[in-house]
Amino acid sequence: MKTIATYGKLQDAFMARARLEASGVEAFIPDELSASSGWAVLPGFEGIRLQVNEADFARATQVLGEPPVR
Repeated sequence: MKTIATYGKLQDAFMARARLEASGVEAFIPDELSASSGWAVLPGFEGIRLQVNEADFARATQVLGEPPVR
């Protein structure tokens, strides 16, 4: 897995993951449990990572670079 983006809010990471998955790119938030349990406010926490398979990295970059569909 490779980190494609880092977010300050879990909600933003969820929205990005949904966009990727809607485009057929599997995505994972390894910091989901930490962020939802309050660990995200501790010193040293660098953000909520969104990760994809290395083979999907280029496509994921393209999807996240496009404006969201409304």
